[in-house]
Parts: sequence; structure tokens; C-alpha cells
Amino acid sequence: MLNLPHAIFVPLIEQGFKSMSELEHNNPDVFKSENIDHIANNIDVNSVDNDNIDNNNINQAAVLKNRHKSNKSALVLLYSLVIFVILLVCAFLGTQAYFHDRVAPGVHFAGSNQIVGAQLAAVSKNVDNAVDNTKIEIKDDRGKTINANFEDLYVKVDKSATVKNIMRSKHDNAFTMLMPWVQKNVALQATRNDMDMDAYIIKKFVNDKDRAMPYTAKYDSGSESYVVEDGVPGRTVITLPVREAVKKSLENPGKTVKVTIESRRIEAPIKRDVAKKTVDQLNNILTKKITLSNGDSKDFTIPRSAIASWIKVNADEQRKQISFTVDREAVNTWLSKELAKNLNQQKIDQEDTYNKKGQFIMTTLKGVNGIEVRYSKDVANKVVDAIEKGTDAKITVPTNVVKFAVEKKIVEMRIVVDKTTQTVSVYKDDQLIRTMPVCTGSNGYYETPNGTFHIYLRYDVQAMQGFNRDGSRYYLPGITWVSYFNGGISFHTARWNDVGIAQGYPAKHGSHGCINMYEQDSKWVYDNCPRGTIVQVVGEQPDGPVRQ
Repeated sequence: MLNLPHAIFVPLIEQGFKSMSELEHNNPDVFKSENIDHIANNIDVNSVDNDNIDNNNINQAAVLKNRHKSNKSALVLLYSLVIFVILLVCAFLGTQAYFHDRVAPGVHFAGSNQIVGAQLAAVSKNVDNAVDNTKIEIKDDRGKTINANFEDLYVKVDKSATVKNIMRSKHDNAFTMLMPWVQKNVALQATRNDMDMDAYIIKKFVNDKDRAMPYTAKYDSGSESYVVEDGVPGRTVITLPVREAVKKSLENPGKTVKVTIESRRIEAPIKRDVAKKTVDQLNNILTKKITLSNGDSKDFTIPRSAIASWIKVNADEQRKQISFTVDREAVNTWLSKELAKNLNQQKIDQEDTYNKKGQFIMTTLKGVNGIEVRYSKDVANKVVDAIEKGTDAKITVPTNVVKFAVEKKIVEMRIVVDKTTQTVSVYKDDQLIRTMPVCTGSNGYYETPNGTFHIYLRYDVQAMQGFNRDGSRYYLPGITWVSYFNGGISFHTARWNDVGIAQGYPAKHGSHGCINMYEQDSKWVYDNCPRGTIVQVVGEQPDGPVRQ
């Protein structure tokens, strides 16, 4: 702002001095007074006859003297003009500097120009006072009166933005900024929620039992969908005059504005078909899936109930319309709590098993990257955008990732379950060290599946429970020496099945898939075959007993 006068006036002053120098340089004889005096003194009017006087010389001397006087006057005038311009520029620059951090002349707020020249602290105080002193006095046609402030009427005043607007007002033009006759009024910067304001006024002036209620949309948690909520006829008040009073108070705050409203009896202010249209729109939104992913192995879909809790249905009785908004702050609060619980994951290092020759056998424990969510409001904004557009969305959340390591594990022990012979053979470094009788899963659904597995979970004692094929429940407490190798299939003690183990007769005495063993054998497996031990299930299911 201060550079503009310099750009205009400094070159002008420099040009004035330059012009004066050029004038004196180009006419040196004119500006030398001794030359003029010399010419004049050489003419002696008393030493010659009147008839011999050289009129030309006399005229030349007179002209030179007059020109000298005229040039001196012009020079004085030019210097005076330059000085005046310099003083004017200095005054202009000084005034601009003074108002640089102050309210400019001609700025009005709250119906007054008393804030001109005020600095930030004083302006903030003026704005606070104006907001505090603003009141809307509302009176209905039945004689009831209430006094309301901006907060009551759901008007949110942004005081800091208002102060900033006042301080910046007229500062965009270096010339008009200092002209008090160029005036500008600054209003309060605010956001209004007219529908909430209407609801507040109607509630203040109309009893609940007498109030007309609109048809609207309501979320039903039982069906997880929106339904139409019935409206009823009754009394209401016309709130448009209050809206106008609020607008006037924002433009010229600090006063009490009086307004009168009328009441009337009406049918439901919003009809069923309007509510049904909104219900259909909201239910369409609930059919869309918004999935959040950590970019690795976890994701989750936001439940309908959460989305519905963020949607605020707004019934504008004056315009007979229903709209909805999405509460961004509620979305942000919910996601900031839920994302970490649903998307964070603990790092698990991978275990790859090898034999002593360095040959890879299998991965006994799959690695999982460590994931920590880095939440930001940008995620909430994307969720809100998807809801408002009514579209499916898959949003990848920023995360910190810690890569899992791969551990090479040498496995000495290997167990072979042979269904054909109903035995378990244990090898150490491919050398057979023990063979034990067992009874595997029964025929059909519960037959122990063939394949290569590994022991991944062990218990010295455990209560086993589950369901039989007929739906009945079983519960077996105190099962000892349990070593799981394929889901819920394990090696374990089966004291109730000594006959099945002795005969190797799974068709008649078989389990639900587990390997039934004598207690001393299951304990030996537990003691000698650690987690990661390879388990190979081979062979065919026998039709009868394999041992007599």
C-alpha cells in the first residue's frame, strides 16, 4: 500500500529538479546577473547626444533585465511548488502509515464511525459489545413477548472474521482509504440456521399439544431404515419477520429490534409426499457401502446406524421443504475413535520352516505388517462427500506401516499321521524315533482331512465344546495335552476312547476329526513336538479295525 505514492510522487519530484537544472544549463547567460549588469552599465545616456543614443542597446538591456526578473520569479514559484508537493506527499505517506494498522476513515460499524482510527484491541471490544447488546424483541398477536439474542436464534457470529473485515475495510485502495466521504458499512460475519431458529420460535409461542407438526423422515433402528413420521394439524407462527429482523441486526448490530409475528391454525405444514421423497433418498444412501481400509489386510464398512446418526433431517415449515445435512464434526469424532480399533494391527513376524539341509518346508506362521492409523479430517470429509453424493466409496486411510520380518526356523521334528494304519510316527531329522497307536476322525463329515500342516497352538489342559451334526451340544472338560495343527483338529488325550485307540477303528469309534491318543502318548507329543512341528496326514480311511 505504501509503495504506490512513492511510485507516483517521487519520480514527479525528481523530474521537477531535473527540469530546473536543464533550464539553468541551457541558458547560462540568462541566469548570470553580472552579464545583465555589464550590458546595462555600458550604456551611458549622459555621455552622448540624445540624437546618437542607440535605441537598440537600450531596449536590449531592458529586455534582459525584465527576463532576469521573470526567470527569478519562475524559479521561486517552481521551488515553492516542489516544496508543496513534497509536503503533500509526506502528509499523505504519514497519514497512510498512521492508518496502516487502524480503522480507515469512512468505515462504519454498528451505525457509527466512532471506530475510525481504532486499533485491533479496541475494535475487538466494539464487536463484543455490539454482539452482547443486540436483542430481538418478538411479540405475537396474542400478547406474548420474548427477548432473544443471536445465540438463542441459532445465529453463530464469527467475531474474529468481523474484526478482520473492519480492519481491512477500504485498505485495498491507497487513495480512497483516506477519503472520509467514501463510506463503507461493515456487518457482522455470521452463519444462520433458519430452520432451528423457526423451531425455537414456534416452541416458545405454541404449546406442544397445540402445535402443528410436519410429516418428516425418521430413522427406525429396528428396520435400519428411514420411515415417514406422521404430521398433525395445529397452530404455528409465521417466522419470516424474525428472519428479516435478524438480517437487519447483523447489518447494524448493538440495538434492540422489535418485531411482531402472527399465529394461525394450519394442516400439517409439510405433506406426506414430500416426506416420502426424502425417506426414499435417505434409504438409497443407506444402501451404499462406505468401506475404510488400512491399505494392507484390514478394512471395515461403516454401519448404517452410524451413518444415520450423522444425518440431520431439517423440516423447513415456512418453505414446506425437507432437507438433510451431514454433521461433519460428528463424523470426525466417530471416525477418530473407531478407525484405530478397526484398522490398527499388530506386527507379526513370519516363520518359515526349513530342514537341516536348508530346504524350505512351509510357512508355519504368516507374517502381518504392523499398521498404525494416521487419522486426519480429510478422511471424514471424504466420508461426508460419499454420503452427500449417495455413492459407494472405498477410502484408504493414511497409516504408518512397519514391515514384518521373516524368521527362518529349523525344524527337527515331523509327525506323520497315517490313517491307513491308524498310527502316528514321529521323525527327528528324518529318523523315526517313535510310533504310537491312535484313532482318527470318523467316516464321512468328520474324517480327518489329508494334507501338510503344523502345530500352531498348545494347551496342557482345556475344556472342549461344540456342536454335533444333529445340532446337539457337547462339552468335554479337562482334556489334557492338546496340540492343534489344523483349525480345530488336534492331538489330545481321549480317556473315553481306549477301545477305539486299541483297535484303530475310526468307522465305529472315530472322533470329530481330532487324533485320539493315550495320555502318555499325547503328553510325549506335547513335550517333544513344539509349535512349528510339521504334521503330515496321509493314507485312506479304513472300513474296519486295523488292530485286533
